[in-house]
Amino acid sequence: MRSRFLSSFWNSAAARWRWSSISGTVVGLCLIGIAACDRPSTRSDPADTSPAATLEAPPEAAAESRPTTPPPPPEAAFLALVTPDQTAQIRALELPLVLPAAIPEGFQVDQVQTQPDEPFRGYQILYRDDRDRCFLIEYTAGGVGDTPATENRLPLNPPILADDPAEYGLNHGPYADPLLREQFLEPSLLSDWLPVAGGFSRLAGAALINATLAPETPCTNLTIEDAVTIIDSLAIITDEIQGDGASGS
Repeated sequence: MRSRFLSSFWNSAAARWRWSSISGTVVGLCLIGIAACDRPSTRSDPADTSPAATLEAPPEAAAESRPTTPPPPPEAAFLALVTPDQTAQIRALELPLVLPAAIPEGFQVDQVQTQPDEPFRGYQILYRDDRDRCFLIEYTAGGVGDTPATENRLPLNPPILADDPAEYGLNHGPYADPLLREQFLEPSLLSDWLPVAGGFSRLAGAALINATLAPETPCTNLTIEDAVTIIDSLAIITDEIQGDGASGS
């Protein structure tokens, strides 16, 4: 809201009286000074209580100072880019909400899927950017197995593990198993299942997304560095943290 500035004026009559005894030439110069002094000042003096200082601001200034309704927050204002409606959809499963706090620039939530039936009760959040790079955050209450081995593995210890001694890492590259390599032609990008309260969470890349979700536009993988950043930022989001779904930043 713009602050209203009160106009203050010099008392021109007092100025003319003060200089009335000065010679004509000086009087002429003084009159010029008086004309300049008669112009309203843009300064605001809180101590000035003269009638001129209490004049109302022009109508257009008053209109500008009225509060306006704020615009709705942009999509990026929502925690992990998940809207309140999508959050409610997930919370209806009565499962912990595990979301990444750090998401690479340009990504948006492409879809949210939930599975209410046991033993695979859980949810999937698919993120995609304008270059069709994708990653999937999965959570399940149970029914997980070992992650298939790949040619490369990067050991990780994300903060969400805390004191849990579980061996954890990010698997990437072609599958070690020849049959899986024939089935999944794209390089894999798949973390181990991360044990969290009440279930397990993981990050999955393009190979699993394209094979299981069959998106209309196939996905490609994000970088290993971005995947590690996302995994390291995974956190259990409580109602106190999320509030109404909007971040406080």
